[in-house]
Amino acid sequence: MILSLQDFTKKEKGLFALILLFFATLYFAHLSGINSVVTGLLVVYSFSMSSLKDKWETLKQRPYLQGMLLFFLVLVVSTLLSDDIARGLHHLKIRLPLLLFPASLGLLQLKKEFKDKVLLSFAVITTIVALVCIITSIYAASTAHRTDYLYNDALTGITRQQSIYMALATNIALYIFAKEIFFGRGKNKIGMLLAVVVLFTFSYLLASRIMFTLLLFVALGFSFYYIIRKRKILEGLTLVLGLIIGTVVINKLMPSTFNRYKELTYQSFNYESRGKESHYNMEITPDQWNGANFRLAAWTCGLEVFQTCPIIGVDLGDKDAVLLEKYKEKKFYMAIETDKNVHSNYLDVLFSLGVIGLLFYLVGWLFLPLLFAYQNQNGFAILVISTFALAWITEVYFGKNFGTMLVGFFIPFVLTNTVKTERSS
Repeated sequence: MILSLQDFTKKEKGLFALILLFFATLYFAHLSGINSVVTGLLVVYSFSMSSLKDKWETLKQRPYLQGMLLFFLVLVVSTLLSDDIARGLHHLKIRLPLLLFPASLGLLQLKKEFKDKVLLSFAVITTIVALVCIITSIYAASTAHRTDYLYNDALTGITRQQSIYMALATNIALYIFAKEIFFGRGKNKIGMLLAVVVLFTFSYLLASRIMFTLLLFVALGFSFYYIIRKRKILEGLTLVLGLIIGTVVINKLMPSTFNRYKELTYQSFNYESRGKESHYNMEITPDQWNGANFRLAAWTCGLEVFQTCPIIGVDLGDKDAVLLEKYKEKKFYMAIETDKNVHSNYLDVLFSLGVIGLLFYLVGWLFLPLLFAYQNQNGFAILVISTFALAWITEVYFGKNFGTMLVGFFIPFVLTNTVKTERSS
């Protein structure tokens, strides 16, 4: 049971309660004020759970944390070098979780049982949120007689969060349930299987191409692993068959989401085009702006901005103004009128912080965490970090509170109990 905490200390129970409250308020944008307060309490509480000496020793054992802290220092320096320091401080505030969570939760030594309980709690809360979104969207669609209310950002309207970030959180929740179902010792696996069905349907309706495609590949890869390595032929084939049938059934019942994938065949663009953005209930035509050709256009602009200042970038506080000027130069009306960012975390870091900033970012938040997880045989952490790495290709995660909260919390957290010396402590 998630709330069975009799084996935990008082400090662990307090930490668990704060993390649970953090998850519960994270999904709803209108609760961002409460979530900020809870985050502050969680950070302070986490930091108080061990001595400064213990923290220093842990920091030396976890080089990825050093990389994360150095990257935040680069963000601070870039803010101070900006012409528009006020705007830089605004961006720095959004990126605070990239400092706060590594410097607090990331320095803790947590028992595996505690961490598993936290992760399962996150998966359960995510399932509840998914159900709320599905039910409210069905009601809105039936009331307004508009099937597009069932998809993408309309589906998550009650949370006021963008679907792409919800899709990533859904993937993580599905990984957690799969881990518990196939490798855990807990009960109620039937309930977890039902939750997987809900989350898989939710993921499809969210229509994040990169996240749903990754989900399919991970599920198929795990199925073949289960068949070959575990010699569970029947279970593996059942998983593959269920995945195929489930996808076909959902697509037949709600075919509009497939329009998101059709868009990928229309990649040409004209910056000055006044074409409408494609939508689910629209016929896909070459003159539209869609997720594919818009990104190609925006990425081209971002790369041209990077070339103007490749070493240290245009600085954090000035990146929006410089990008807007590039859009104006290209007469990229759609991006100007809808206030579009560059739609790639890597590219956003590259043109704002330069090659130096990108290297610190890749080392601190990707390479060192992956290496650490690999050295300690933490397959789950590798999967979570890789999911973030792919998500960063097509969206700016450091530009939204929800995005930085997910990154800042999960990457340090999934690595907390991987040091071998901690297992016996």
